[in-house]
Amino acid sequence: MVLLRLRVVVVGEPTSGKTAFVQMVHSNGAVFPKNYLMTMGCDFVVKEFSLDEENTVEVSLLDVAGQRLYDRMTSPYLESASVFLLMYDVSNKTTFESCRKWVAKARAAKKDMPGLLIANKMDLADKAEVTDNQAEVFARANQLTFYKCSALRGTGISEPIEELARNYLQSYQKRVSELMPKKN
Repeated sequence: MVLLRLRVVVVGEPTSGKTAFVQMVHSNGAVFPKNYLMTMGCDFVVKEFSLDEENTVEVSLLDVAGQRLYDRMTSPYLESASVFLLMYDVSNKTTFESCRKWVAKARAAKKDMPGLLIANKMDLADKAEVTDNQAEVFARANQLTFYKCSALRGTGISEPIEELARNYLQSYQKRVSELMPKKN
């Protein structure tokens, strides 16, 4: 059995739903935080994904505060991560417009760090200020994979993290196979 550990930093503007997303992933969609409490610095949870009978990826989700007050703390978390997850609120265009800043911070910490762009609060799609097309164009331009979710409804929350875990396992298996001596 192989147990891999993957560190994912969740970034984005305040009120984009990062904490709700992280808590819902951790609880398998059972615990949605009812009251908004500002994240102070960084909170984290660990969630195991058993991908098959032999392989498990332990994903550490670091929920980093989006307030400017905590800007100096963001870089060390990004430097220690393998992947970043950038979240915005579809009903708040300002949270989407700041995505450029977050991508720049992540890529300053690690030049080629892979990332995901997640449109949260799809339950508010009727109030959307950001179109799927805008998000897809931004994601492509910044080499991000685009996902949509509603932390409130618990929809689309596990797919991006499971995909990260699967990709991480595949990358590990590829590295192992490259290091193994070839048999004649």
